[in-house]
Amino acid sequence: MSKNHILMTGASSAIGREIIKQIADDATVILAHYHARLEPLKKLMAEVPCRIIPIQADLSTEQGILSLIQKTASQCEAPGKIVLLAAPRLTLAGFKDLSWEDFRFHSEMPVRTAVTLLTHFLPQMAKSGYGRVVFMLSSVVLGVPPSSMAHYVTAKHALLGLMRALAGEYASTGITVNAIAPSMVETGFLAGIPEKLVELSAQAHPLKRNATPADIAPIVKCVLSDEAGYLTGATIPVTGGVQF
Repeated sequence: MSKNHILMTGASSAIGREIIKQIADDATVILAHYHARLEPLKKLMAEVPCRIIPIQADLSTEQGILSLIQKTASQCEAPGKIVLLAAPRLTLAGFKDLSWEDFRFHSEMPVRTAVTLLTHFLPQMAKSGYGRVVFMLSSVVLGVPPSSMAHYVTAKHALLGLMRALAGEYASTGITVNAIAPSMVETGFLAGIPEKLVELSAQAHPLKRNATPADIAPIVKCVLSDEAGYLTGATIPVTGGVQF
């Protein structure tokens, strides 16, 4: 296992790129997964001191996930840290308008990706006595979730259950498993939400704005650090004062 290698799914996203900027140093190697958008990562490679190795994979298929594992293993036996960001883009729909396929689409890719990657790498990390795993969830797992998002909420709760189960099972091995639960973050991920709803969310927020990737990245950096060895099984709210 290589402690300085970080595998990040969805690394080309706005949150992924911001995390890389904040954790970058000369010793870090980012195994940066992307699906179709290589250009943002190529630009980032010229801006940060760490080494970034882009890895293309379609995580909507089992073969794509296995390809990501194979390409990661070609760089190191196992990464020391794994950050799970990749998720289908959110769309709003009432429960009566959702089909089983909608639930499957929003759940299958992120859950299967997490299960398959961690099934492969966690035993190797455990043998080394060290590891950090971070799930990117959402504030929908805190308190009462918003309406018209049953498919999204279900997927995030499935990941929350997985995170908690793994945190307990691997606590004695030196591996920490935690989740970040931000409120609405203004990124391209919100393209499927009406602009007016995004504006109303900002107006109703205690800080009068939605979160940005720069609000999320420092928390991820902290959880990935060596100093966070006593923090595991936690769902950390990054909500700017919103109470649940």
